[in-house]
Amino acid sequence: MSNIGFTAAASGITSIIKVLLGYQNGLFAGNLHYNKPRHDINAIKDGRICILDDHCHINGNYAAVNAFSVTGVNAHVLLKGNRKPKDLAKYKSNIPHLVTVSGRQDTSVKKVLDNLKSRPIDPEELTLFHNIHSVVTPGHLGRGYTILETQENQTVSLGEAVNYFDYAKRPLWFVYSGMGSQWPGMGAELMNIPIFSAAIERCQKALEPKGIDIMQIITSTDPDIFNNILNAFLGIAAIQIGLTDVMYALGLVPDNIIGHSVGELGCAYADGCLTAEEMILAAYSRGQASIETKLIKGSMAAIGMGYKQILPLCPPEVDVACHNGPDSSTISGPADVTAQFVAELSAKGIFAKTVPTANIAYHSRYIAAAGSNLLQMLKKVIKNPRLRSERWVSTSVPQEDWNNAAAKYCSPEYQTNNLLNPVLFEETSHLIPNNAILIEIAPRGLLQAILKRSISPDCFSISLTKKGNGNVIHLLQTIGKLYIEGCTPDIKALYPMVELPVSAGTPMLSQLVEWMHLQEWYVPKPQSTEIITCAFCEHLISVHDKEHNYLRGNISQGKMIYPIGGILVLVWDTLCMSMLLPKKEVSVHFTDVHIEVQPIFSEEKLLRLHVAINKGNGLFEVSILFRGRCNNDWATLFRLLRKEM
Repeated sequence: MSNIGFTAAASGITSIIKVLLGYQNGLFAGNLHYNKPRHDINAIKDGRICILDDHCHINGNYAAVNAFSVTGVNAHVLLKGNRKPKDLAKYKSNIPHLVTVSGRQDTSVKKVLDNLKSRPIDPEELTLFHNIHSVVTPGHLGRGYTILETQENQTVSLGEAVNYFDYAKRPLWFVYSGMGSQWPGMGAELMNIPIFSAAIERCQKALEPKGIDIMQIITSTDPDIFNNILNAFLGIAAIQIGLTDVMYALGLVPDNIIGHSVGELGCAYADGCLTAEEMILAAYSRGQASIETKLIKGSMAAIGMGYKQILPLCPPEVDVACHNGPDSSTISGPADVTAQFVAELSAKGIFAKTVPTANIAYHSRYIAAAGSNLLQMLKKVIKNPRLRSERWVSTSVPQEDWNNAAAKYCSPEYQTNNLLNPVLFEETSHLIPNNAILIEIAPRGLLQAILKRSISPDCFSISLTKKGNGNVIHLLQTIGKLYIEGCTPDIKALYPMVELPVSAGTPMLSQLVEWMHLQEWYVPKPQSTEIITCAFCEHLISVHDKEHNYLRGNISQGKMIYPIGGILVLVWDTLCMSMLLPKKEVSVHFTDVHIEVQPIFSEEKLLRLHVAINKGNGLFEVSILFRGRCNNDWATLFRLLRKEM
């Protein structure tokens, strides 16, 4: 290790570093100042050992490290080289790279993000970041994310944020919105995410016997695509299935689930009550029942008033279909009556807007005729109703009826009831805790305005998607923001799996660690001398002492030997002294005693025996110290005894 320097006790780790650098660069570094071999070492003379005086190409895949230090630290390890070449094209992704980072402070996070933006994107390096940040690191109060993409051979950030995280455990809620969240082309960009596209393929196979092309429904930009109510139900359900799969693949599992109207189908899938195939076919049944049943020409409208305020104002023919929030509701009724009522409210300065529902007045008395048809269809899809978990809070059954048998199961009856009765979203949303994180899972954030006006300002509410272009970037930004808020998504699930270990040439991460030097750390100093963790004593023994004169007769092979029993007594004495007790009051039991060498007396020199006892585990060690005369005094330490008391 002459090209690193004399490292004494650290010679083992520096030897390993030298080998690792050699594997990375393809050359083992030569030793400095090595001019001629020693002639007193036969292995060098006959060529069995070759001292490197110049850089040497690596031959073979194994390297043995043997390091010996005069301080007693030895290292022995066999290393296998990682010769995998770097191939950046191997892990090509169709979406930009999201990277989440934590640190002790915000500057630590910014340092890492700036470093990543300054170099070409390396998927293997990013996988190392994903692995590190898939768990919470204690003491890391800073969190941030960046979205990286290569444009014109330059790494650019498409979105970035850094903030502090207070380590508070916040409940996670999934929110599934319903009709009205659909828009043309809503799934086109999302199909670039492998997890999402795999979910859509499952839906496609389930709908093939029906002659439905779900991929065309969610990717078409035809503005009239959702005039067919069946397409709307299927499109919303497919998007929710794909996004739910993405969330679960990231390891984001909700503490609670809530849905609005047909959004309760999404709840059923997230709760494990319906498979993807069952959910998409249940959505198909809902749409088919709406089309096949002869219904009046109806209409629905969003109103800027709570259901308690709008109910007395409604004409007799109009029902309040959805209790959205304290200042939001949806009415449903005959198209002409509803349109006239909407005009009257608008004239009074009250927000009122008709919503597209294919001329069907859902969640009102006018949809009742579709109930029996829908029930029969759902019985063919949901053949074995599953028990709803406590996570799923119902918005189609009043809370006082949740313990009824009919409300406990995700059954054809439950989903039919959802279609026919008012949506009780406002009543159920009161159960959302004040510090909850809410993720809206839908083609766009339809409920964001309602949620932010009706829940605590300490809650964090966000939608996975938005209407228009840039949906993948929006989704990645949302995941990054969730990380900052305290979630711990497993980001690598979004990208091609990287084979570990990573290839040679992957950048190191250790140099990116930034310590927080602003904070002072006080080291407690024990004030009591009675707090003893170990005991040490040096015993000086001479055959000229009356106490030890009798040992002159303890001869073995012509040498005076200090008895092993005497050494154990010295350990006993040291233990008693550390306990401040006389030896007659302390009993000891020796086990697993190892004798390396037995001390030899000398007429001319003192015998120096060092006794060291670990008070924590009872291990002790007795060593003998020799002193010789050279240019400098030197000492050699021999281990005599080691045992567990």
